[in-house]
Amino acid sequence: MENSVTNTTLLLNSYKELLEKRPLELGDEAVPLAEDNKSSIEVVDTLADAELLSDAVKVLAHALSKPRAVWWASQVSRASFPEGTVPTDDEEIALKAAEDWVRKPEEDLRRAAMKIADDGGYKTAACLAAAAAGWSGGSMGSPEFDPAPPPENLTSIAVGSSIVLSVYDSNVEDPKEFLVKAFKLGRALADNEIEAL
Repeated sequence: MENSVTNTTLLLNSYKELLEKRPLELGDEAVPLAEDNKSSIEVVDTLADAELLSDAVKVLAHALSKPRAVWWASQVSRASFPEGTVPTDDEEIALKAAEDWVRKPEEDLRRAAMKIADDGGYKTAACLAAAAAGWSGGSMGSPEFDPAPPPENLTSIAVGSSIVLSVYDSNVEDPKEFLVKAFKLGRALADNEIEAL
């Protein structure tokens, strides 16, 4: 079952509206640059121009639609493996779960991604990408219990955390250069320059 909020993009909404729907915290240097009346995408670009890419990634993760954000996290995770290496079996299972949900955002795939992330202990970028899919809507509890919907910003937080782990807790040779590439991929997704499937 698809959640109506799942496919909502907040890129053109004001940054103030983004904060109301999907709260986030920025670093001290970024806060004065994130003007409430600017659109979310303008704030992303302002932060990127100021070379505050970690904060720009965070805002973009919150402003993209949930499927695009999850796709972004999974692709950044895949790109973090050095040439000639591949994800571990557990990481591949987690990434596939996230990507399956993006392609078909249905409840059974969401729950499967959430379970894989939980089983993996949320320790890797791949697990966090699966968690982002799992926390996109529905209930965080078992179906036999009363619904416990996740906070609206939980997918965004997981996406941002997945990207940070891909950049800084992986084998990439140059984390700063890789962060730029990760940001550019997210920005291309925001501009619909590439498909999220």
